[in-house]
Amino acid sequence: MSSTTTNCGGLGKQQRRRLAAFDFDHTIVSQNTDTVVRDMLPNELVQSSALNELMENDCWTEYMAEVFRLLHAQQVPESRIRDTIRCIPEVPGFVRLIKHLHKKLQFDLIIISDSNSIFIDEWLRAHNLSDCFNAIFTNPAEFDAQGQLLVRPYHQQTDCKLSASNLCKGRVLEHFVIEQDLRFNIRYDHVFYVGDGNNDICPVLRQRACDFACARQGFAMEKHLIKNRNKLKLRANLIIWRSGFELLDQMCSLPQLQGPPPPVSQDAQSLSLNVDANCKAEMARRASAIAAPVDRQQ
Repeated sequence: MSSTTTNCGGLGKQQRRRLAAFDFDHTIVSQNTDTVVRDMLPNELVQSSALNELMENDCWTEYMAEVFRLLHAQQVPESRIRDTIRCIPEVPGFVRLIKHLHKKLQFDLIIISDSNSIFIDEWLRAHNLSDCFNAIFTNPAEFDAQGQLLVRPYHQQTDCKLSASNLCKGRVLEHFVIEQDLRFNIRYDHVFYVGDGNNDICPVLRQRACDFACARQGFAMEKHLIKNRNKLKLRANLIIWRSGFELLDQMCSLPQLQGPPPPVSQDAQSLSLNVDANCKAEMARRASAIAAPVDRQQ
C-alpha cells in the first residue's frame, strides 16, 4: 500500500470530512516520472528493439523494469536518479493547492498513481509535502543492495478493463472511502478526484453526484470525458483546470466549500501513524470481499 496511511482505532463519533485524491504524473508534477528517468539512458538504448517491443506490447511495468536494469548496467547511481526526480517542476500552483487544502480547508488528501513509491516520496519530501497526505497508493519500489531500482505492481487485477493490470485507481479510491467509514467512522461529504490521463477515468465513473471530477485541460482525461460524458454516465460534477492556482480558485468558489471546514476530532488528528501488519492484512481481506467487477465503458 502506501508509505503513509491511517492508523487502526475505534469508531467513536461519526466525522464528516472532505477528500481530495490526486494522480501524480502530469497532475502534481509537470512530467512523467518514468519517462524522465528513462531519458537518462543513452538514446540508442531508449530506441533499442528490446525496449520498443515491450512498449508495442503495452507491457509498461516490464518496460520500466528493463529501463531500471539498463540504468544500473550503465552505472547510473541511486543518488542521480533521486536528484533527477527532485528537480521535476510542479504543475504550476500545485504545491500551494495541496498546502491550502490540507492546512486551511482541512481536507484529507491521498495520491493514487502508477508511478512508484521511491519517486513520489522523494519528490514530496523535496517540496515539504509529505505530511499533507493521509495515504499514497502506488507501485512499491526499493533500491536493492547493488543499487538497482526494483518496482513491484501495486496489485494484479483483471476485472477493470479501463485500468492497467497493476493498478485500478477506481477500486483503490472506493476501498479507501469504505475503509475510512468502516474503521474510523469518517464519511466524506464530497470527494474530489484530480487527474489528467485515461487511467483516471475509472475512479471518476465511480463518484457520486455530490463529488467532483477535476480534469486537466487539454489532456486525455478531459477529452475523453467531454466527448463521451453522456455515454459514460458521469455523475460527478466536472471541473476543468489548467493550473493548481485555477483549480484552487474554482474549488474555493464552490457553494459546497463555503463556511468553516468540518471540525476535526482529537481521534482524527491522531490518525497519522502507519498501520501495523495485522491491520494491513485485514484491510486487504475486507477490500477483496467488497470489490465488484467493472465493465468497460464504451
